[in-house]
Amino acid sequence: MNILTDGRYNKIIEKAVSSYTGKPFHITAIKENKEGAMHPAALIEGDSFRVFVKAGTNSFSPEQFQAEAWELDYIRTHSDVKTPEVIAVVKEEDAVLLILEAIDIVTPETKQDWERLGQGLASLHRTENDRCGFEYPTYLGIFKQDNTWKDTWPEFYGECRLRDSMKMAVDAGNMTAAECAEVEALIAKLPSICPPMTSFSLLHGDPWIGNLLYDGKQLVAIDCSIYYGNREIDLTTVDFFCPVSPLFFEAYNEAYPIDPGFAERSDLWKINQWLGHVTLYADKFKGKLMDAVRKYI
Repeated sequence: MNILTDGRYNKIIEKAVSSYTGKPFHITAIKENKEGAMHPAALIEGDSFRVFVKAGTNSFSPEQFQAEAWELDYIRTHSDVKTPEVIAVVKEEDAVLLILEAIDIVTPETKQDWERLGQGLASLHRTENDRCGFEYPTYLGIFKQDNTWKDTWPEFYGECRLRDSMKMAVDAGNMTAAECAEVEALIAKLPSICPPMTSFSLLHGDPWIGNLLYDGKQLVAIDCSIYYGNREIDLTTVDFFCPVSPLFFEAYNEAYPIDPGFAERSDLWKINQWLGHVTLYADKFKGKLMDAVRKYI
């Protein structure tokens, strides 16, 4: 049962949207959204306005949704990339609601469509910082991400991503001491295998193609987990779950040339994703994780 489709939050949503628009908003239709959603979600229609709403019922949902709202605003104000307008974050006793502007999604099909998406991600990555990390933790799905500021990428990726994600897998009972020792050996080698960097890109954090929407004109970023870091890790996520047209990467590379050796490093950046999968699904993804780790040690 999707708690957004039975009407229990209708008045709350109507009040929040009316306050945002300055006009009365009355719900006329609710359509459940299941595609790529980790939370109950729905597209809610009004007389002349539509919103996308998702509900969180976990103990960390208020912090998670507040962070997501802030991230969407941050991307929109610090880059040329479009994000949905945040209507409201509403906290109720049994749930927290994130209410966003609904985006009219267009499926990318033409060469121009894919080029605009690739150019959009490149535009985001043009926003830079001289340190890795971010002002506060963000969430990648259910995982809280440590974004403590670091001066170098090997330090950040090793401590705030690989070691932190490995601890989650260990706490879930899904990694052995021997496997952890191999990951630690990789972390120790990162300074010698990571390319030197003096500036770091604003990253989407979870830019698989389902989180890179297209409105017919430009990329619209959603479900972000932002921080400043090595843009190659974003690039390896784009087609992590499903294939993407090569036109996307060609357009990205033309807008912001990818550093030599990226193909050889791509599996290195996937290790953090595999650690998350091992935390959730145990041995199902253990082979992919350890193959990637052993490739670099």
